[in-house]
Amino acid sequence: MNILALILFLTACTSYTNVSSEEVKSFRQGIEQNFPVIQKTEIRYSTPRVEVAYTVKTEPVEEEIHRLFTQTAAFMTSPSFQSEIIDAQYRRKYPSWGDPELAVTITLRGKDISAYQFTCKPEKSESNSGNATYAQWYVQTPDDTVGKPYPESGLENEK
Repeated sequence: MNILALILFLTACTSYTNVSSEEVKSFRQGIEQNFPVIQKTEIRYSTPRVEVAYTVKTEPVEEEIHRLFTQTAAFMTSPSFQSEIIDAQYRRKYPSWGDPELAVTITLRGKDISAYQFTCKPEKSESNSGNATYAQWYVQTPDDTVGKPYPESGLENEK
């Protein structure tokens, strides 16, 4: 239990920078319209991650979690998000940190811990551009704090 308290403390102390752009505003409006369970959406970054954090009114069913994750991951790995947010904002503020990990967090309103946290670490691309690729996502839940690979069915087709 002490480890969980420490994690919560450290997470609460993390200072985030909120992201803003026309693309982000459009995504936020669309996702909140498609998922009425969302109370608040924050798109933010801090070393070493870029995160979309959702606060939901009630715990969504598994299918809804999967759809929300899939749409969010596709947005975060899109070329426009990579250039507008990661390159133009994150890398400009933290030039020495390299490629950030991506995270999607879903927290139940009134609870202090995430119901779901999806993370993806960058992998160096073999392409000429040398940009990182984000392929394998992992999910952590309160019952599984170690995490496990999360299927990415359909993500490749939505880029």
